[in-house]
Amino acid sequence: MLMWKRFTQFITESTFRVLAAFFPPTPGDIPKNPRLILVFSTTGIGDALFDTAAIRSLKTSYPQTRIVVCAHRKRSTVFQHDPDVEEVVPYGKSPLYAFQLLRRFRRARPDLVILLNINPEVVPIAYCINHHALFGGSWRCGNYGFLLSHQVPLPEEGHILRLGAVIASTAGASGDADRMVYQPNGSETASIRERFSEWIDQPFVIFQTGGGRSRAWRDWPVDSYIRNIRWVREQYSLRVILTGGWDNEEVAGKIESACPGVVNLCSKTTLEETAALLIQATMLVSTDTGVLFMAYATGCPALAILHYASPSSLIGPKDATVGHEVVELTKPDGPVGQLHGEMERIRDEDVRAAIGRILERRGVKISEMF
Repeated sequence: MLMWKRFTQFITESTFRVLAAFFPPTPGDIPKNPRLILVFSTTGIGDALFDTAAIRSLKTSYPQTRIVVCAHRKRSTVFQHDPDVEEVVPYGKSPLYAFQLLRRFRRARPDLVILLNINPEVVPIAYCINHHALFGGSWRCGNYGFLLSHQVPLPEEGHILRLGAVIASTAGASGDADRMVYQPNGSETASIRERFSEWIDQPFVIFQTGGGRSRAWRDWPVDSYIRNIRWVREQYSLRVILTGGWDNEEVAGKIESACPGVVNLCSKTTLEETAALLIQATMLVSTDTGVLFMAYATGCPALAILHYASPSSLIGPKDATVGHEVVELTKPDGPVGQLHGEMERIRDEDVRAAIGRILERRGVKISEMF
């Protein structure tokens, strides 16, 4: 399978090098008022949320422009909840999707094609759609960077939103690209209110019980969750809600057993329902997860508990008006070794002080009982 994949990649790259020789991706002028912008964003949910900030900057600069996003068919919900996006076109690895894209956009060619967080295999498709106005980051395009008419080099270190911002600015966006966007619709909010009517109108705090297993070193130990959830319930008149995916079920089950009275919604809500809950929540407590970025996008005040290897300078909140807080693990002075298990060094007193500051700003007083 691996050999076949390498062979097909070699054939594809060779073919498009020949095509680029006959039809070079020479840069054209950027129109002042583009009619249609096609954005490719084909990776994960977190990356899609990051890309909404770049799309917002494009829409701010081109308010009359129709923006269409090509997103992975299983992760398109983010852009379906972005008011700056007029249409979401599904993308998959099947050749059928590539054919459908080419057929659609060769008839109505976009004025600008912008590659944000993508898989490299979409670059040849985008080249075929408009090879004179194709913008993308060199760090994302793999071996297909030669197909870009406007190749953007990797910017200096900084917040992750800078990656989309520098591509959007090369395409003519002048506004800041520092605020992610996600707006639950009315039916989703109504559904959540009906489903959880017994507590939805009371103050509640969401604890996201971890991220995916591939980077589990970013997660908080279960004992830390238990100690601090108990503290919240002892100090405040608040309900605690647990969220997470299927790979967080074990942690959520342990927390539920040790903290009677919490509401365990792990694997029991969709992404859309979780976003609607964030709109209603008093605050979120989360490590480096997609739900944390969803809180940034929806405007839910969040406490981000971060590892130094995934620091606030890279993924922390950018909107100071919401009142987010960050507790970040201090990087050791000496050589960095095994990352797993280090998050247990996050101090409870730092977490509790940050929770207290957010709740105070939200008007929740200490020592109130149910």
